This record gives sequence, structure tokens and C-alpha cells, in this order.
Amino acid sequence: MDWSAVGVPLVATRAVHFAATAITAGNMLFRTVVAEPVLHPEATLAAVFRTQAQRVSYFGLAIAAISGAVWLLLQSASMSGLPLHDALTADVLSTVVNETQFGEVMIVRAGLAICVAACLAFDRAAIAQWLGLMASFAFSASLAWTGHAGATVGATGYLHLVADALHLIAASAWLGGLVPLILLLVAARRNHAILLAADTVRRFSTLGIISVTALMLSGLINAAILVGSFRALIITSYGHLLLLKLALFAVMLALATINRLLLVPRLARPGAGGLRWLARNSSIELVLGLAIFAIVGLLGTLHPAIHLVM
Repeated sequence: MDWSAVGVPLVATRAVHFAATAITAGNMLFRTVVAEPVLHPEATLAAVFRTQAQRVSYFGLAIAAISGAVWLLLQSASMSGLPLHDALTADVLSTVVNETQFGEVMIVRAGLAICVAACLAFDRAAIAQWLGLMASFAFSASLAWTGHAGATVGATGYLHLVADALHLIAASAWLGGLVPLILLLVAARRNHAILLAADTVRRFSTLGIISVTALMLSGLINAAILVGSFRALIITSYGHLLLLKLALFAVMLALATINRLLLVPRLARPGAGGLRWLARNSSIELVLGLAIFAIVGLLGTLHPAIHLVM
């Protein structure tokens, strides 16, 4: 990795973009699949949460759009090999956008972002909600074509793209869903809606189990392609970062298990503090998830471990 004037901002921009994309998609999934069925009997609380969820979606999409534009500029400078101030010209940007896979993917992703924004504008219609949800997850999955999976050739390349897209979708569903979960838990605590909070966590836990299963399966495939061996995992910087990512993932999984098995049952006992601890643990999960996105932002700029070990 080139730790130049382009290198560090590129890693940071990738991390922000991945996080914003996941939060946008995860928030829309949480609202549609988890929150709406639970909140249906609670009209007042439902209205408050819908407003909050709408703001999260718009904010996440705006950050994704801005960071995506910055990413394109920084990637253009990196590809051209020119200093940043010399690379940001119409000729260089036109070449990257029109003649590279990265540029073509970013055009498609810009179209998907516009589709998500349009669906959010007509969010009260059920069809707009579902179309927006599908577009947001396509927006997330398309990131697979901007990284190592997009550069892998042959049959392995197709497998890698499918696995990476599944990994991104599952990460969005779980990590991105933590923001609306925290908002709903806080609102439920203020309104003393204990049963609603318990039902919400149970439904999100089911979604989490599906997401974790998909993350583990797709992660194993990605690791086999990009790392290749236990030795490469141990002796390379890429492997070390991947191990750190796995450690953070394990802590998140432990917190989610504590929430479901220990804290949700405490909600049945008034004064046990279960709801407060649920919100606190979910907030810690979110912080760990953001740290994982930071690692992902860096991993995508490093040479895979399998290419560094003969």
C-alpha cells in the first residue's frame, strides 16, 4: 500500500463509503422486515420511528454519494500514478470512468443510488419501499466489483464475486441494522414499550442468525481465495488484519448472543435494566462494526496474502 497523499484518504474514504452503504441498506431492511410488523399496533411510536428511519436512510445515502464521488477522484489519481492535483483533470477522470471496470461500476452504482433516493421520496407507497430496499441491497452488493473479487478471473472469479456480494449483503443486514435497532430500543424505553422491544430484538436476532451464517460461509470462500493457507494468514499483514477483523466479529457475535439469551428474558422483570443494557450492548456492537468497516477499507488496498507467500 502506498501511504502517500492519496493512500491514507483512499482507505478512509473506502471505509466511510462501505459503512454508509451498509447503514442505508440495513436501515431500510430493518424498517420493512423487523420494525413495521412490530410497530403496527403502536401508531404513535411507529410514526416517530418512521421519521427517524427516513432520516437515517437519507443521511446514509448522502454520505455514500459524497464518499463515492471522493473515492472516484482518489482512485483516478491512484490509477494514473500522477500527483493528486495533476490527476484531477477531465481527461484522467473521463478515462477512468469510461475505460476501467471501476469507473463502469461506479456509474451503475450512481444509478442505483438515484433509484434509492427516488424510492425514499415516495416512501409511503409499499411498492416504493420494496423497490428501494432491493435497490439499496444492489447498491451494497455491487461493491464486490470494485475490490479484489472484481479482479479475479475465470470460474474462481465468478465464485469470488458471488461470495463477496453475499458477504456485503449479509454485513449490511446485520451491521447496518444496528442503527435503527438502537433508535427503536431508545424510543421503546422512553415509551415503556417493553414487550415491543423484546419482540423487536427477537426478530432482529433471527435476521442476525441468517446474516451471520451467510457471513461465515462467504467469508470462508473469500479467505480460501485471497489467503489460501494458514501460513499466509499468520505471516502477512493482510492475514493479520483479517485476524483482527475476525476477532472483532467474534466479540460482536458474543454481544448479540448475550442480548438474545440473557437480556431479552430480563425484560419480563420490571427494574432489571434489560432494555438499557440491550441498547448499550447494541451501541458497542455498532462501534465494533464501524471498526470492521475501517479494516475492510484497508484490506481492499492491500495485495491479497495468497500473492505474497510462495
